[in-house]
Amino acid sequence: MNLELLSPEITLFSGAIIILMLDVFLRKKVSSISYLSHLLALLVCAVTLIAISKNFVAESLLFNDMIKVSFFTSYIKSFIILILTAVLLFSLNFIISEAKISAEFISLIFLATLGSIVMISANDFLIFYLALELQALSLYILAAINRKSPKSAEAGIKYFILGSLASAILLFGISLIYGYSGTTNFNALSQLYPHSESEIIKNVPIGVMVGFILVIVAMFFKIAAAPFHMWSPDVYEGSPPIVTTFFATVIKFSVIIAFINILSNLNIKWPGLNKIFITISLLSFAIGSFGAIFQKNFKRLLAYSSIGHVGFILLSLVIFNKYGFSYAVFYSMIYAVISIGTFGFLNIVVCKNSNLYNHENDEEAKKIYDIQSLSGLAKTNPRVAFALSVLMFSSAGIPPLAGFFSKFYVLSSVIAGQFVAVAVVAVLFSVISAFYYLRIVKIMYFDQPNNIIELEGNLNSNLIIMIAALFNVFLIFFIKPMTQAIFNFMPGL
Repeated sequence: MNLELLSPEITLFSGAIIILMLDVFLRKKVSSISYLSHLLALLVCAVTLIAISKNFVAESLLFNDMIKVSFFTSYIKSFIILILTAVLLFSLNFIISEAKISAEFISLIFLATLGSIVMISANDFLIFYLALELQALSLYILAAINRKSPKSAEAGIKYFILGSLASAILLFGISLIYGYSGTTNFNALSQLYPHSESEIIKNVPIGVMVGFILVIVAMFFKIAAAPFHMWSPDVYEGSPPIVTTFFATVIKFSVIIAFINILSNLNIKWPGLNKIFITISLLSFAIGSFGAIFQKNFKRLLAYSSIGHVGFILLSLVIFNKYGFSYAVFYSMIYAVISIGTFGFLNIVVCKNSNLYNHENDEEAKKIYDIQSLSGLAKTNPRVAFALSVLMFSSAGIPPLAGFFSKFYVLSSVIAGQFVAVAVVAVLFSVISAFYYLRIVKIMYFDQPNNIIELEGNLNSNLIIMIAALFNVFLIFFIKPMTQAIFNFMPGL
């Protein structure tokens, strides 16, 4: 077995343990241990990225065909590590303010990311479940990591209870699949049952069908698709802003890709399955669009916005072919970049004339993240206001920004699959969602400053937000190679 193919996973795990142990033994001796941990974390990301770049090899199976390494998995892992690096750069202020738990914080996000990339490489439900639980257990702690905030504790408890329920549903579904088929391996399951619609109903046991439906429902929970979204707004609001950023970028993206990976590897084309995806997609559009309109808290608004974006991703999966899956991956990547800018903005907002960080006091956080606190931002900080406006326009799907093209490709694939009515409904909901995105731009540019917030002059954070905005502006010149790479790397159906 070639362990070099697992070098990214080994590097991330080793980095988490080393940072934790250095903190244990050197905290009392080295006053700047938090800065050292942060620098080491960035170095681990760089080494992991180099290790991934050497793994762009033909498809290889490891551990008795339980893990798959391919062009597609390496491509996705590279993107995840880049997003993780951006999150770490945003986290510097949090690490300084929470120096006592800085090493634990870094180790937890490394372990959660490790679970994410193993989940994407999984070729067996056993490995998939273990990786998902490694990710989830780290996330439960991260959601409640702010010990000074009752809302953070509430977020951790809600996430734990509903996440555990989703894991139980997933495990029950996997047990049914194994009980009726005798295997949990993706390749074996794909070869065991026919792909022809006329033969599926006769030859696929009802227990296997129910098991797969339960697995799909559990994944709907994990990606916060409506009506399984109930945990998302509360967790996004209660968690510290850097944790919310991590949830909305690395975690959301990796779970969506893992879901797509299951569907593409198992090649499920059962009659009526696309109706489930259409229903969940339309519900996500409705709840995401109308739910966000009534939100006053910026973090909750972005949480409902993410539910609407999940609706578009699920819509692309309705046609169950390589084009639909490729455009779903493309949409997920664009959304991750938009999120790293919009959620990253939350990390540089502080209350004016206050010594507290924006996660240390719930009442102060409520005031900071009120949408009206953005009033007149264009007058006090025009560059950040411009970047945030570009990201809002892109989220709304305004051409020629990246968000427009991601929605355009999804809708074109749905129309090609002869779901024209569903595509029309998706466009209508997209128009509705544009209201609250444009409202934020209006508040920043046309309302008078209320002097509630100020922005930290963190060069790293401001640079990442600007890069995310410029990416959305100039993606038009790189769409073809990006979509072509995704399509070429995507496993064949």
